[in-house]
Amino acid sequence: MAAYLNRTISLVTGNAGGGNNDNNTDTVDDARHNLSLQTQSSATSLTPSSSSSTNYNSNALLTENRMYQQNEKSPLQVFVRAKKKINDIYGEIEEYVHETTQFINALHSDAEIVDKAERELFESYVYKVAAIREVLQRDHMKVAFFGRTSNGKSSVINAMLREKILPSGIGHTTNCFCQVEGNDGGEAYLMKEGSDEKLNVVNIKQLANALCQEKLSESSLVRIFWPRERCSLLRDDVVFVDSPGVDVSANLDDWIDNHCLNADVFVLVLNAESTMTRAEKQFFHTVSQKLSKPNIFILNNRWDASANEPEFQESELLAKVKSQHTERCIDFLTKELKVSNEKEAAERVFFVSARETLQARLEEAKGNPPHLGAIADGFQIRYFEFQDFERKFEECISQSAVKTKFQQHSSRGKSVSGDMRSMLDNIYERITIFRNLKQDQKNLLTERIQGTETQMMQVTREMKMKIHNMVEEVEEKVSKALNEEIWRLGVLIDEFNMPFHPERLVLNIYKKELNAHVESGLGSNLRARLSMALAMNVESAQNEMTDRMHALVPNEQLLASSTKLAVRTQPFEMLYSLNCQNLCADFQEDLEFKFSWGIAAMIQRFTGKVRERSKKHAPAALLNRQSSIGQQSVTPASTPVNNEATPVCLLSTPVVAGITPEHLSLISRFAMSSIGSQGTVGGLVVAGIMLKTIGWRVLVGIGALYGCIYLYERLSWTNSAKERTFKRQYVHHATKKLKMIVDLTSANCSHQVQQELSSTFARLCRTVDTATTDMNEELKTIAAQLMVLESNQKQLKLLRNKANYIQNELDIFEHNYIAPQ
Repeated sequence: MAAYLNRTISLVTGNAGGGNNDNNTDTVDDARHNLSLQTQSSATSLTPSSSSSTNYNSNALLTENRMYQQNEKSPLQVFVRAKKKINDIYGEIEEYVHETTQFINALHSDAEIVDKAERELFESYVYKVAAIREVLQRDHMKVAFFGRTSNGKSSVINAMLREKILPSGIGHTTNCFCQVEGNDGGEAYLMKEGSDEKLNVVNIKQLANALCQEKLSESSLVRIFWPRERCSLLRDDVVFVDSPGVDVSANLDDWIDNHCLNADVFVLVLNAESTMTRAEKQFFHTVSQKLSKPNIFILNNRWDASANEPEFQESELLAKVKSQHTERCIDFLTKELKVSNEKEAAERVFFVSARETLQARLEEAKGNPPHLGAIADGFQIRYFEFQDFERKFEECISQSAVKTKFQQHSSRGKSVSGDMRSMLDNIYERITIFRNLKQDQKNLLTERIQGTETQMMQVTREMKMKIHNMVEEVEEKVSKALNEEIWRLGVLIDEFNMPFHPERLVLNIYKKELNAHVESGLGSNLRARLSMALAMNVESAQNEMTDRMHALVPNEQLLASSTKLAVRTQPFEMLYSLNCQNLCADFQEDLEFKFSWGIAAMIQRFTGKVRERSKKHAPAALLNRQSSIGQQSVTPASTPVNNEATPVCLLSTPVVAGITPEHLSLISRFAMSSIGSQGTVGGLVVAGIMLKTIGWRVLVGIGALYGCIYLYERLSWTNSAKERTFKRQYVHHATKKLKMIVDLTSANCSHQVQQELSSTFARLCRTVDTATTDMNEELKTIAAQLMVLESNQKQLKLLRNKANYIQNELDIFEHNYIAPQ
């Protein structure tokens, strides 16, 4: 009772702070008594004959009340701002979840970083956040009105809405649940449960009125959409639920399950002319069992009836009745339901007249003073009491709705952002490990490529030098072996035993076969002496090249391919291209008989020996000439010189056996001309000279011996002799020709070796180049992967920062809207 008086005085005096109720009990009672008397006198004067001074006092009081309402900041705006803020935050969360999911789906292609389970978990957050946003769009402050039939539940709602929307009257009026909620459009309409058809609001009198024939079941719901601009409570997202009387149906559990579980405030509307019934208590006992400490307001409606009772004209008796109702209501809330303490319960019990308040507000909407809607004395107290209920109701429902509706959403938002941030941290760590591995691979591959290029240059220089040395060695060996085989050419020709005949046709065939024999024999001898050693040397050099090159190729697959390219299926074989057929094609044999002691033969022998001696003495003569030139150059100026007309011989003429070269030339020309002329004059002259010089006996003896020798040689000139002569001539000719191609053949063989080794080295180089190219391509791939991983790390950092930002936003939201509650 003290809390009630304090609340009344604070409304009248405008002092919401109030002092200590226990210390000021007498003052409060006096103030309440004076206020009651003043109000009663004012109500009595509300007749056509009332004085102007009384109207003036009432109008002044109402004007002060309107100013108080306008200056009061509505607590419902806290819920509106909180709902807008949490919706904005969840908009950011939804955008963040979509962005993160798209990023994770892009990473899912690389199974080493994100697996299928993680991707599906991220995708599940998209649906979770979408569902929460859908719930947030429907979240509102919901108040449910319950009580016995005809207690004025609909009238209370109409009074709060400041319009007569719901059907009301005497007896059982409301037949079903009616939910009044705001509509952004300017049109008012209603919808039945399970139907999307928009009906006219006038139909509410037929659908929800228990007195009409067309009616719905008690547990059905009719939703009424009323323009928000016509009511501040609807504009602040408050939803009103009117119910049938708790005494008309036993399906209380179904009522609670279908319409009350999401209610933020319950209003128990009692009839002030009676006490709280068992049905009303039983309903709220069921509510308290299903909900944890529901917010319950108790309105003792129809308190205006107390002004019409003669026995209640004394304020003390009226106060006792009100105190009795208050105590019972407080006991019900604190001791039976245990949903609040005594102080809080005292502030949630009110004595009002909903019908009177509705009439006053309808008059006020017309521009008239509110007291024109008064029904009985004490209107101002009851009107202020209703306004106090609305203010307490707004504070309670705003606090309760923000906490019950948004605290869970805030926690779930934190959970979603925290879980995603934790998962992103794990993914970031895996990407960091993967990036470090790729970076190590890149560094190792870069070092390997640089080392391969450096070693490749070194191996190339060494192999070129080795090939060059080997080519020179092969050329020297082939030249030496071929010269030795040419020196032994006579032995090879002697081994040719084809029948010989001097006839021209047979002789041509003999020469052709002999050329083939010489070419085959020389080739066979050279291969026997050189091919095996050369093949081993070439194979050894190839193996060395292969080993050196394989050391530069790190990949086993490339190593196998390089081995396949480098290894020959057959060993290297040297080809000796002598081509004796063309080389000795100009050979012309001379098989005519020639006496070995003939004049021409002897002269040829003599001239040949003289030439050999001349060649031997030529270097000595050249040295003598140089020394003589040197002596002349150092002769003093006083030494006399020869006459200019005397020719100076720079070369000293050698003299052999007293015969000068001039005499020798003359004799040989004379002899050859004598033989060539085939005349007798020359022969006679020679014979005469010799006869005169030697004597005829010696001459005859020499002639007989000479003739015998001639006859012997002439008789010995057979096919065998001709064959020997032929072979000797052929050896001489072939030796001369083969010596001419020694350098060419050795160069050809060395070129074959060079080509073989160079081709092998070139194939190995191509293999190494291919391996290097592949390593460079792999390096580019790794570099591209590193760029992608770095980009992923930056994106993950950004996403983690966004998660932290969302966490901070939710912390700020809870601090601003939930924690102070």
